[in-house]
Amino acid sequence: MTPEEELDQRFGSAVRALPCSGNAGAPDPAAFVAAGTRLTGEQAIALFDAQAGSRHLDLAARYLRAEGHGFYTIGSAGHEANAAVAAALRPSDPALLHYRSGAFYLARAAQVPGSRPLQDVLLGLVGASDEPIAGGRHKVFGHRDLAIIPQTSTIASHLPRAVGVAFSIGRAAKLGVASRWPADAITVASFGDASASHSTAVGAINAACRAAYQGLPVPLLLVCEDNGLGISVRTPDGWVAAAHSGRPALRYFGADGCDPAACFEAAAAAAAYVRAGRSPALLHLKVVRFLGHAGSDAEVSYRSEAEIAADYARDPLLGTARLIVAAGLLGPEQVISRYEATRARVRALAGEAVTHRRLAS
Repeated sequence: MTPEEELDQRFGSAVRALPCSGNAGAPDPAAFVAAGTRLTGEQAIALFDAQAGSRHLDLAARYLRAEGHGFYTIGSAGHEANAAVAAALRPSDPALLHYRSGAFYLARAAQVPGSRPLQDVLLGLVGASDEPIAGGRHKVFGHRDLAIIPQTSTIASHLPRAVGVAFSIGRAAKLGVASRWPADAITVASFGDASASHSTAVGAINAACRAAYQGLPVPLLLVCEDNGLGISVRTPDGWVAAAHSGRPALRYFGADGCDPAACFEAAAAAAAYVRAGRSPALLHLKVVRFLGHAGSDAEVSYRSEAEIAADYARDPLLGTARLIVAAGLLGPEQVISRYEATRARVRALAGEAVTHRRLAS
């Protein structure tokens, strides 16, 4: 069994084992999905759809590569709680995304009518010349209509640009010049825990903090998706929090990235802080990484089988499914049906994507 097959099967088995809700009657989708959260049932289902789409894009990347049609296998599996970050923001907030922020991309696209995010990503996976993000040159997340600025996969390279975009929002208003972004927009930039120690990230975050310390507006939400690994190198436990939670002019928010309600609450609080105060914040999400760094990564060479298996219980898709089932919004089999319908749609779109003309060089 391949790692992707095991992940897929474990998710299905875990969802089918969920106890059905004892709630009487049909719950109101507009009501909060659980006590202590402002996430509604409708939003929770939308989060699951974005997460499922991202997961099936990752699975598609693997089989497209195996069939000789695909060229990119770094995925977002385990990081799908970033869909909750998109839900806590506005679709007009400029975003510069980490290469594991696939669920954010899909959740943002669901807020913008006419978007085709599954097709966009699949065309990037096969290197199609009409791919709308990078023209097939690289698989990245970006789209003008979604206010998502495309980036390279070079870790942390987008953070200086994110600082500049955030700084430009207030500067444009002060100078009275036209800006693409609303005056109360905030910039969001996501990155991994290993990227946080890259000199480019360190310099960018320091620049944002220094400017904010001087009283200059820097409405920047930094989102660190911390899976504890930089390819095969472990990030010291607690390092991200220790390095950022006490910094001047940087407000720190932390959450379990495998709990959709907790992730949404923390993201909403962080976004509100940045939007109101025009000052930077860091949202630290503890997540897991499934399927290794990429398709060519032999994860068992540096992680034990027991360690890998323990992560399955923290699958963010399972966390969202559990929330939905507990609220009585859907039953376990209905969740599975939704997941399988997404699989069928992605597979059909992947079959169509491979017929597109590819770059010749």
